[in-house]
Amino acid sequence: MQDILNIIVPIFGLIALGFLAARAKLLSDATGEALARFVFVVAVPVLLFRTLATSAFGDANPLFLWLTYFSAIAIVWTIGSVVVRRLTGADRRAGVIAGISSSFANTVFVAIPTIQRAYGDAGLEPLLLILAIHLPVMMIVATLIVERAALLDARDAGTMPPQVSTATTLKRVLKNLATNAIVVGILSGLVWRATGLPLEPHVDEITRLLGGTAGPLALFSLGMSLTRYGLRGDIASSAIVATLSLVVMPAIVFFLGTWLALPPLWLKGAVLTAAAPAGVNAYLFAAYFQSGEKLAATTILVSTVLSVVTLSVWLTVLG
Repeated sequence: MQDILNIIVPIFGLIALGFLAARAKLLSDATGEALARFVFVVAVPVLLFRTLATSAFGDANPLFLWLTYFSAIAIVWTIGSVVVRRLTGADRRAGVIAGISSSFANTVFVAIPTIQRAYGDAGLEPLLLILAIHLPVMMIVATLIVERAALLDARDAGTMPPQVSTATTLKRVLKNLATNAIVVGILSGLVWRATGLPLEPHVDEITRLLGGTAGPLALFSLGMSLTRYGLRGDIASSAIVATLSLVVMPAIVFFLGTWLALPPLWLKGAVLTAAAPAGVNAYLFAAYFQSGEKLAATTILVSTVLSVVTLSVWLTVLG
């Protein structure tokens, strides 16, 4: 138990300090946004680059890891969408937002620092393999599904807008992905790895120092952002979605990963990634498509707070 506390307390202590700093107006909202942007645009991409460029992944097959993780996403996304629509009578867009909130884990701001603290840089290997296709796949699939839901909602309301082609939507998403710092960091690390060259000592030290800021600043900036996500929506729906995110999805990953005989460290990394609270991407989608904002915002807050307990439990189960 002491080992679990040594991992969990610093993580959520930093989140709490960020929340208190923002609540007490010690730091402005603009500062919190700048910190989050630094983490997303500089620190995490550098961390991903360095880890991918220098790690040895062994002979394990990433296909089984991807099959495990994305099967869990598909199952939980479907359950979240169906349950929330039937429970609240929400429109299709809100149902999709519920599915995204259930399955789009906060990989950058919570999973990375948690796994790194629990299992070191070696523990990041399964997370990096997941991230290599997670963001592109989730962004493309989520955008296409929400776009379709928006058209169907507009048809039902009698306000059908001019239909945007799938090709146009895909082009927009791919353009956004091509300029996404996380994607750039991953691709740069893979390209460097393919060359077989070691990192020059000074470059290695610079990337180590920059990447080392990712975890603490991610947690602190996440805490600051929580002041913007109050309890705005249906608490019952948010509790259901948070349970799917924190309990059901990692449980599915655990059982599928065990059945497919994933390497022990890969299984632990995949489960902890799945057990991270709902990510901010769910709220960004909700705000862009103007549906489910309250549900997404409340789920982010509720799941982040509850993950203090659930991550402790998963760390105990995983060892």
